[in-house]
Amino acid sequence: MVLSEAQVKKLLEWFVNSSETRKKWGEHRKKAMEENHKWLNPEAVQKMADKELETKFLEYYKAGGGRQNLNQIYRDRIIRDKKQFREMIGYLLDEKINLEKRLEEVLEAEGRYHIEGVGRAIATSFLMDFKPDKYCLWNNKTEMGFSALGWGKVYENKDSWGAAYQKVLERLRTIIELKPEMSLSFDDADLFLHTISAEEEGRQAVKAVTEGMEIQKKTEAIIEGDWAPSVEGMEFAMEKYLEEFIETNFKKIDFGAKLEIYQDEESTGRQYPTPIGNIDLLTLDPEKKEFVVMELKKGRSSDVVIGQILGYMGWVEENLTKDHYIGYGVRGIIILKEKDEKLEYALSQMPKVSLFLYTVSFDLKKIR
Repeated sequence: MVLSEAQVKKLLEWFVNSSETRKKWGEHRKKAMEENHKWLNPEAVQKMADKELETKFLEYYKAGGGRQNLNQIYRDRIIRDKKQFREMIGYLLDEKINLEKRLEEVLEAEGRYHIEGVGRAIATSFLMDFKPDKYCLWNNKTEMGFSALGWGKVYENKDSWGAAYQKVLERLRTIIELKPEMSLSFDDADLFLHTISAEEEGRQAVKAVTEGMEIQKKTEAIIEGDWAPSVEGMEFAMEKYLEEFIETNFKKIDFGAKLEIYQDEESTGRQYPTPIGNIDLLTLDPEKKEFVVMELKKGRSSDVVIGQILGYMGWVEENLTKDHYIGYGVRGIIILKEKDEKLEYALSQMPKVSLFLYTVSFDLKKIR
């Protein structure tokens, strides 16, 4: 459902006046941006000694610039070659060059200034800290926020990185201009999108305006002794542990192929965020050149889990099969505790989705 202008305005009013997320993080993000701005400009970066530049960047990356989570696996390799890093920053922030051209050369896998590990989240974070009134952040939460508003994808797959970013910028300007009296910044708009898509209070606020209800403050509390887990709840909890077990022991498990857990600059493959939900495990089959979407059944009905995994597979095919993964296909694996005849019949018509059963054993051994 696409939210109306009046509904989005109502959400913005709630966000500015009542959101706990904004109260908690708004000032922190503003201060972080002020500190980042002191060194994130071409002149400062070029003058800095190598050690100082490395320290500044590593602190910045670890903190996600004070506004996002970044996958730390890429942190050290980005700054490994200081000369290359300086050239990349200098080019990205050079406003004499067309913005679209800058982003293409930095983000395209074959771009002249591309460094492995630098994706849209960190590149646009640099831009935003350089000129916060001109550039916005663009990451997974941005996409999820657009989806929460019913806007879906605001650019086309054929768009270059630069052209897509221009469209994202325009959409954030649209949000800001809905309530000009609030004097919202790009950072405010970014936190707004994060809140309505990734925070429970935000999701409840969207639900309320969609249903024509007043947005309520969260007041519920769990009283000790009043709650007991259901069988379904216990099963869900067990499968969350299974998810962790699979990730930890991934290389030891036989999936019938040598799979790798997918990672990008923002996320590992476990609970990989998408605008339509989190994928339990997103993996790669390099030999077959395929993404492999894994879902644990978690007590859901057969119809629900099939719909979920097919939706995720479609999203992956549309959004991730580019750059290093051009030509990759997508298949799925559903992992469940016991045989499900309805699921087996349904998947007999879906050759790209496989079923795996898991078993849990528990042994006691007397030692004295």
